[in-house]
Amino acid sequence: MPIFTTYLGFLNRHGGADKVAEKIGHCFVYYVARDRGNNAVAPMDSLFIKLTREKEWSAYERYYNALVLKQSEAMKWMEKRAQEAKTGNILLVCFEKDATHCHRRLLAVEIARRFGIEYKGELEEPVRIYSLDGKNDKFNYES
Repeated sequence: MPIFTTYLGFLNRHGGADKVAEKIGHCFVYYVARDRGNNAVAPMDSLFIKLTREKEWSAYERYYNALVLKQSEAMKWMEKRAQEAKTGNILLVCFEKDATHCHRRLLAVEIARRFGIEYKGELEEPVRIYSLDGKNDKFNYES
């Protein structure tokens, strides 16, 4: 089953994780922000400082991929999500509204690439989905 991403405001507007699951099917929901039980894949404060200082997304992306996703705890976390995707959708949630500049998208793309799980993209209006080849596709949450 696929991976989806969204931000907390989307869940709040659509009645919470349970209501969203009614639309997309059974899902495991993970809040991938610091101190939400998923620190293995949440960005460190130093990464936010780096992004603020350099004001360049590519720098943040490089550091997140190198300093977070390559760690053994992050690898184990991603492998567990890939196993869960065999029985339900995975929904990665954080606070950043724009997935273009958010680690949840980087995390979803990495899980998809590493374990062959489909990343269906962001549950948000207007829907923007970032496939592995960089093209934008659409996922209609309302259907």
